[in-house]
This record gives sequence, C-alpha cells and structure tokens, in this order.
Amino acid sequence: MTAPLKTINMIVAALGGEGGGVLTTWLIEVAKRSGWYCQSTSLAGVAQRTGATIYYLEFIPRSLNQPEPVMSLFPAQGDIDIAVTSEIAEAGRMISRGFISPERTTLISSDHRVYGITEKSDITDGTADTAFILNLSSRYASRFVHFDLLELVQRHATVISAGLFGAIAGAGVLPFQRETFTQVLAAGKGAVANRAAFDESFERAQSGGVIQYDPDPPVTFTLPEATTPLGLRLLPMISALPAAVHEIVYHAVLRLVDYQDEAYALDFIRRVEQVVAADVANEGYELTQETARWLALWMAFEDIPRVAQLKCRPAREAEIREEVRAAPEQFIRVTEFFHPRVEEVAALLPKKWGERLLSSNLLSKLLQSMLGARKLRTDKVITQWTMRRLAALKKRRRNSLGFSEEWSMIERWFSAVLAAQSYEVAKAIADCGGMVKGYGATRQRTTSRLLVILDAVKTMDVVEADFIRQALKAAVSGEDPAEFDDVICNAPGSTAEPVLQ
Repeated sequence: MTAPLKTINMIVAALGGEGGGVLTTWLIEVAKRSGWYCQSTSLAGVAQRTGATIYYLEFIPRSLNQPEPVMSLFPAQGDIDIAVTSEIAEAGRMISRGFISPERTTLISSDHRVYGITEKSDITDGTADTAFILNLSSRYASRFVHFDLLELVQRHATVISAGLFGAIAGAGVLPFQRETFTQVLAAGKGAVANRAAFDESFERAQSGGVIQYDPDPPVTFTLPEATTPLGLRLLPMISALPAAVHEIVYHAVLRLVDYQDEAYALDFIRRVEQVVAADVANEGYELTQETARWLALWMAFEDIPRVAQLKCRPAREAEIREEVRAAPEQFIRVTEFFHPRVEEVAALLPKKWGERLLSSNLLSKLLQSMLGARKLRTDKVITQWTMRRLAALKKRRRNSLGFSEEWSMIERWFSAVLAAQSYEVAKAIADCGGMVKGYGATRQRTTSRLLVILDAVKTMDVVEADFIRQALKAAVSGEDPAEFDDVICNAPGSTAEPVLQ
C-alpha cells in the first residue's frame, strides 16, 4: 500500500491593502503549474490594524496513485511548515497563537513596523518592542528569514506582496522552480515593478535576510544652515542651547511656527531656556529634553483650525496620491469624517462667548442638534474653501476659550516643573506631560488627572518622585478611577479626598 503524501502547510498574515489575496492567488498558480494541488482559505481580520487577514494554504503533489486529497480548511497549532507575515508585529501574533514551532516552522517576515490602533491610542508609549519580537522569532522558529520588505518594495514602486513572493521563493521553502514564480508574475499587472521587487527579495532571502538588528542605531543630529530670514532669527537661539536638546527644539520650533507663528515658537524657546538654567548641572539635560518634548506637543494642541489646516494642505494630497498610487493625471476622491461637538465649537469662540454657550443648556442643545457626524469631500472646491477659512481662524486662536483653557493647564504643569523640590521630582512632573493626549472624553480624563496630581504635589510638605511616578502609572493604566484615587489619597502627607470616584 502506498504511504499517504504529506501536505506542506503555509500561513500568510497580511494587512489590508498589502495584496495578501493576490499573493495567495500567485502561490496557487505556481503550485498548479508545478503539478501540485493547493487549497486555500482566508480568515478575515479587522481592516486597518487591529488584526491582519490570515490566509491558510496546503500544498500536496498530484499523483496518479492517489485519489484527490481532502485537506484541512483551518491552520492548527504546531502544524505549520511556513509562516509568512508582512510586518514584524504579526510574527509576534503568530507566535502567541502557537503557529510557530522550533521543530518545523520557517518564519519569513518583513521586520518593519506598522503601528496598530491599540499602540497609537495608548495614553503612554504603547508600541510593541521590535527587538523583543525579533529575538522571540529567532528562538521559536526553526528558521527565521527577515529584512525590511517595505523599504524594498517602495523603491520599486509596488506593494509588499511582490516582495513576499520573492522571499518565499528565495527561502527555498517550496519545491518549485524560480522560473515558475517569475512566469506567474509576468502575467499580472505591474509586471516590471513586481519582477524587480521579486528579484531583489529573492536574493536577500536566499542569503538568509538580515541576521543582526540594532534596536538603537546611533543617530547624530546637526542643525541645518539658515536659508530664510526666519531661520536667521531662530536658529542662532536654538544653537545657543545645549547640543543635547538641539534636535527636539528644532523640530518643535518647526511644528509651532506652522501651528501658530514665530512669536509662539519664540515663547517655546524662552521656556526651554528656563528649564536649561535649572538643568545646567546635568550633562544629559534629560529634564530639558522631556519638558521640551511634552511642552511642544501640548502647545500644538488640536482644535478645529488645526484639523482643518492639516486636512487641506497640499502635502497631504500628495501623500494620499502616493499611498493609493494614483497617476499624475488621475482624479482621486477623498471623503473626510468629522464629528464636531459643542465643546469644540465653544473652544473656537472668544472666551466670553464660549463660556456663555457652555453655560446655556438651551444654546448647547440647539447647537448640538445642528452638529453630528459628517462626511465631507475634500476633493471638492466648496469643501476646500471651507477648510481654508477654518484654518485661517488660527490667527484668532489666542483669544479663544480653548486656548485660554489649555494654557491655564500648561502654565500649571510648567510652573510645577520649575518649582520642584528636587531634580528627580522635576523629571517626574515633566513626564506627566506625556499623559495629555487624545480628544473628547479621553483628553478631559487625562488633563483632569494631571491637574489632580499637581494639586496633590502642591499640598505635600515633602514631595517624592516615586509618588508622582506611581500616580502617573495609575492615571494611564485604565478606566477605573478607584485605583488612581487610592494612590492620591494615600500619598505621604496628603489630605486629599477622592475626586474621581
């Protein structure tokens, strides 16, 4: 009796728009031309980064002595020969789900990052540790082939599926000839670009991909030469600051000039100079770096004019065209989603008007009935005109209710940093600036908790940095206010009452 043939089991995880379905079709065609059966199924993920779509393929050679095989529809833990992921965090997910085994699995992955929704929405730094995932992949996979496929395919003006196709062929994990792979590519769209990406990826995978990974490559920053009158005025002020803070301050100034104006950026530089004066005894200027980082981000808080400014700038259209690979003469249709609230409209008004609107239930309800979710076509002239008019309101931002409220909080935080009892306490307070994020209820929660921490610090005779760090951790760890209240109420020397329960 002839022994049954064994399948080669492959799992592919690709994000939306990366051509995972096309890659699967190519692999099926390669198998067919090579005289093999290939069965595939897909398990859809949630689009745009809460999970990739998983494609499962089983390959088995055709045989005259065997009936047509019945293969599995779903992947099983410990039964995967080849795992292919389009981004390194997906490799980590495959490991956590038990699909990667050191006894049999070859893992092929691009080692670039595409940050997920949970990473971006985290109040603190919620990004996954790339170096840890790479190390984990090396330990758990029988063989690990990885390199930056995104950079490769972008150079060849194609999508990552072509690079993955080349990596699979180059790694030699399937018993098919290179010529068969290239014949399949030649029949599809964008054949020239796909073939170029395939060939380079094939060579990289054949040589084993990247072996070493440096999670902290050395980076040096040098201030550019001034080429504009604005640069001639601001760059000398930045260069007078310690070299350790040049990069942060330079990029912050660019952001703040774009956000408001030169005077606004000058205010930022003068505040950084104040922190430098308190930080002069420390060579690394860590306090100045952290304070400047969070101060710049907070000063560029998002409001209606800022959102409109970002939506209608030409650079954004160019980015969209590049992302969707639109031809120069091709029209694109862009639909924006807006959901303005009464509070955001009030923040845009002069302070007295905004306060009157928020204090009036009748006016608030009337305005709320006119607001709500909106879909606007920013490729239309009327929408562009409206956006530009809203963006122009930044000139009146300093007189608005929102500006007044934000700067009241900024001043309290910044003053607390300068007035701290010790260097460690000052650093801990500066770090609290990083919790101010988001919009709507999230922003209200984060700013209110920051103010509670500052109030508690103000009432304490002796402030400990450990208390501030503990309060910061409790403030950003979850939605439950009880944990945060417990930390505040149990602070050494504090008489604070629960404020959030």
